Amino acid sequence: MKQTTRPQQVVDRLAERWLEADRESKRQPVACKLGREPPRLRGGGCSVCTAKQEFEVDQEVAQLINAGAFKSTGQCPYQVITNYLIAGLSFGPEAFRARSTGQYRADPVVEIKGALKRIHTVTKATKLTHEDIEALSDKDEWWEALNLVFSAEHALENALALFRSRPPGKPRSIRGPAGALHIQTVARAMADAWRALTGRLPAKDNEKFHNLLAVAVATIFGHPAKEPNWESATRTAVERMKNEAASKDLMRGK
Repeated sequence: MKQTTRPQQVVDRLAERWLEADRESKRQPVACKLGREPPRLRGGGCSVCTAKQEFEVDQEVAQLINAGAFKSTGQCPYQVITNYLIAGLSFGPEAFRARSTGQYRADPVVEIKGALKRIHTVTKATKLTHEDIEALSDKDEWWEALNLVFSAEHALENALALFRSRPPGKPRSIRGPAGALHIQTVARAMADAWRALTGRLPAKDNEKFHNLLAVAVATIFGHPAKEPNWESATRTAVERMKNEAASKDLMRGK
């Protein structure tokens, strides 16, 4: 299948979905009912699910839901998958490895500028300065929350300046087998999501996870000309996650 949408366009749409879901959850919190009610025969969701199945990865998630692959966590699998994909592609360890070699798939400047544009909508609507908001922040939770938004805006502006100060370089495309950074980025994100939805990391030769990973990669980057070694990609992601967890445990023990 030929990809008709550029990777950044898919990432942008996933980010929009994440923001839409976040706003909706704050307006009217609704917990996912998977595992808490009789399973539906079809549809790939629970009785309160409003998720859109617009990408291949959404259709794969629907199949996994129908197959009972996910535990009852109170979290919508569509949102969990979207959240980890956005986080992984933008700021995950593999994404930073890609940036360190000049390989960009999700440009932090573009992502932060988009986030600032949406945050500006909130800060400008108050018609108050950060100092005014800060003085009111101890009055109630509303003003405290707005103060945090202003602080986040300031922090993102500083981060944007630092990213922009990076010497320009010609981005190189990310290609190659299972060890390629773009595949490892998605593998790490999907392994994180799998753990959140099942309570465990993907095991060896987990065909369901391999299918999810393959479809996630295809959704973002298109179908690869040569089939990568999904088991190798999964094993690498899991090993790195375990090593990082062990390092954190060691640091805490000191």
